[in-house]
Amino acid sequence: MSVYQVDCEDANFLFLEQTDSPTHISLLALYDQDESAAGVIRFQHILQLVERRMATIPVFRQKIKRLPADLDYPYWVDDPRFDLDYHVRHLALPKPGDWRQFCIQVSRLHSRPLDTRRPLWELYVIEGLSKVEGLSSGGFALYLKIHHAAMDEFTAIELLESLHQTSPNPRQHEEAVQPIAYLSANEPGSVKMLAQAVVNNSLRTFGLVRESIVNYRTVSKLVARLGVRMLGKVVDGEDSSAVPDNRFGGQLGSARVFEGIFVDRRPFDQFAARVPGATLMHVLMLVCGEALRLYLHRHGDPSAGSPLFGLRQVNLRNAGAHALVGNRIAIEQIELYSTIPNLVERLLAIVGSRGERDDGEDSEQRGLKLRALYEHLPAPLLALLGRYSNRRGSLARQVMRDGNLGFAELSGPRRPLYLLSARLYAFASISPLYSGCGLMFSAATYCDRIGLTFTSDRGMMADPVLMRHCLADAVKGIST
Repeated sequence: MSVYQVDCEDANFLFLEQTDSPTHISLLALYDQDESAAGVIRFQHILQLVERRMATIPVFRQKIKRLPADLDYPYWVDDPRFDLDYHVRHLALPKPGDWRQFCIQVSRLHSRPLDTRRPLWELYVIEGLSKVEGLSSGGFALYLKIHHAAMDEFTAIELLESLHQTSPNPRQHEEAVQPIAYLSANEPGSVKMLAQAVVNNSLRTFGLVRESIVNYRTVSKLVARLGVRMLGKVVDGEDSSAVPDNRFGGQLGSARVFEGIFVDRRPFDQFAARVPGATLMHVLMLVCGEALRLYLHRHGDPSAGSPLFGLRQVNLRNAGAHALVGNRIAIEQIELYSTIPNLVERLLAIVGSRGERDDGEDSEQRGLKLRALYEHLPAPLLALLGRYSNRRGSLARQVMRDGNLGFAELSGPRRPLYLLSARLYAFASISPLYSGCGLMFSAATYCDRIGLTFTSDRGMMADPVLMRHCLADAVKGIST
């Protein structure tokens, strides 16, 4: 095993980590044992499988070492006290074991920050899902929580898939647990890290100046837009942003809520076929925007009648790139045209809009240029921005307020998977929240099913069941 330094994006997720804004991601996988050929699957069986498949990946045995005052990006170092039993845990829901109980349990787990003194992941085996639609009485779930600095949702799903087989034949899962030899690497000394910090920050400062000159038009317009917005807030309390303010644009608390539905994929593909150039992603964004509009309308929020915008996570990782090369995510702003009553016309508007400005630069191009700047921020400046990201006037909050909701689309396999002969019914993901954008939707596809879920701050959304109903109503709108 080796010691290596995180890159800018991973460091940013670590610097953003606060009690009220943890930056871990979570994956959920639901299983049905009704057709299991190996009998009842026990926790010990899953623990052995995890030991074989996950414990061999370096990041699962490494922890973060930060420099004093965050003078440079942190390092991944070996954890000499690594304890698999600490990271893999066993829970059971009380009776009746329905979907709402499960969501409450997941909300509690997702609200708790990871222990940064240990490797940044936890895996829970949750049994007792006896009354969840689509599962038999022996249904169970895996809940994987891992820090965004370790990997993104896309590579976490790849990792989760590696635990599965394409056949329910239990013989494929009878591999013996082989002992693994781990070679610990020495941690870098303080003097060496501080000396490297001086070199790194000098190079980043030079790169930041260079990128600012190359992309001066994008930088100047961004600075002017944020400056006008923040000045207007200070002078008269009004926000000059084109994005309407609502209950999800405030400061975050420490508690989270999670909910969602699992739906048939076919109506989404059929609705996309009605508009040339429309993809599944476009329809999913439309449905999430309509669900938010319905929710705000039922709360009497005046922003329900204003145009809504979404911030979509775009995966920039090259196809086939190793899971541990760091996060490669950009943010694209998409107008949801929620004021157009007809859903087909609304989808046509979403497909035809690329968020172009007067200079012809669309939101994706703008995002790539801004990313080039942000990758050259010196570590102390990046840490300072992260430390105050949840404050009212923070730069990070102003940037994230460019969307009323966040959205991530995750593509899973189109053929059934099995965990120790238990059939994978569906899976979903949970993204972290960011101050200024306190509502995140996720759409995870698997076979012919979509896990359409959301998470929010409990102070912003005390009634997640209402949002689930709004989401179901939005799905019905494209199915009729």
